[in-house]
Amino acid sequence: MTVAQETVTSWARSARAMSAREWLVTLFIGWLALAVIGPDKAYRIYFHGLIYPLTLYLLVRGQSGIHWRDPFLRLFLLFCGYMAVTTWLVGDVPAQDDAKATRWGLEAALGMLAFFIWMPRVLASPLVWGRVFLIMAIAGAAGGFLLALSGHSVDGRLVGLGAMDHAIQGPSIIIVFTAIGFFLLHSGLERWTPGYRFLLLSAMVVVTLFTVLTKSRAPIGALALYVLFIVLLLLPGRGGLGKMAGVGAALVVALACVHWLVGLPVLLEQMLARGDSYRADIWYAYLAYPPESLWLGNGAGMGPEYTSAARMYLEPRELSFAHPHNLWLGTYSETGLIGLAMLLGLVGLLAWSALRFGRGWTEKLHLLGLLGLFGMLTFTDEHSLLLSLKPIWLFGWIPLVFVWCWAWYGRRQAHDDAEKTGTGEAG
Repeated sequence: MTVAQETVTSWARSARAMSAREWLVTLFIGWLALAVIGPDKAYRIYFHGLIYPLTLYLLVRGQSGIHWRDPFLRLFLLFCGYMAVTTWLVGDVPAQDDAKATRWGLEAALGMLAFFIWMPRVLASPLVWGRVFLIMAIAGAAGGFLLALSGHSVDGRLVGLGAMDHAIQGPSIIIVFTAIGFFLLHSGLERWTPGYRFLLLSAMVVVTLFTVLTKSRAPIGALALYVLFIVLLLLPGRGGLGKMAGVGAALVVALACVHWLVGLPVLLEQMLARGDSYRADIWYAYLAYPPESLWLGNGAGMGPEYTSAARMYLEPRELSFAHPHNLWLGTYSETGLIGLAMLLGLVGLLAWSALRFGRGWTEKLHLLGLLGLFGMLTFTDEHSLLLSLKPIWLFGWIPLVFVWCWAWYGRRQAHDDAEKTGTGEAG
């Protein structure tokens, strides 16, 4: 038997020995890869064709390992059900639009269950998944560079492949991947070897370069604030000056490349020329012209073009936009004050769990920093968490579920044990 045959045989035996849950976790690696370097919509087809069926299989067999008393998961599933039902109670729209919104609620619920099966394995292997997320971030940026070399751009702004084919959502995805990857490596490594340092700094350089060349101000601002936050957070610790020097060098290299390619003054002028992209008008419209029902909203099935905000304020000014461009306003418009309260409850649970169960103040703040990154990236371009498979699952759901699982499952048991023994080690 040749070496190649032995390798294939060994791989086949390992594959047969894997449980259904292990297969699901492995499938998520392929999903992340397709999301950043795959053909258009391939990551959606992959999720629907492979991850959904395997998730259903695990649920039916009772092998999902999900803790059904989980407060975050329960509230999220309640939110999905609430949206799926109330869309029929408000909004004068065709039945197929309400049916679509109901289907999205069901897909979001099942998708979140898949995430809750996957994420505990991420926590169990932080070094493996830290590398995975950083490599995916580098691959996503590289795909965008290759597209640019082929002459493809959107209004002169860099975009990527797969789920990254939008100038705002694309950089948001790989910024989150880099942040999660760094968190995992920082938490799992006792000592940063040259290989890990090179991987992290390479990710910082290419992600910064890609983000700046998209000319999307929200992701650029979010990345800048997050890097500053991390530097200030880790500077007082061991090797803080060396870390700061490494981060500074990566940023200088990235900005030097930007200046060589476009010119920083030209880039700044182009970004300022877009003004506020009518965000102030959009937000004012949704605040000044509330939904049909303050409590239930307009219903997720109502297209934004039919809302009072669009008909009475935006259209007369010849402003046409797909949605409110803000997660909080979008949730308020679609699901009313009740839905907005549920979103606040989800974020509140995350902040509470990070502060309650994080190990030491550095980790607590680091978790809150990830939550803040989610807030910045969804402030100017998103409108709902409850959608069929969309890019927000990558840069919205992943940090939310990661923060929750890290604190609630990864740290809560140690915290509770420390309180029982009176050692106080968890805080």
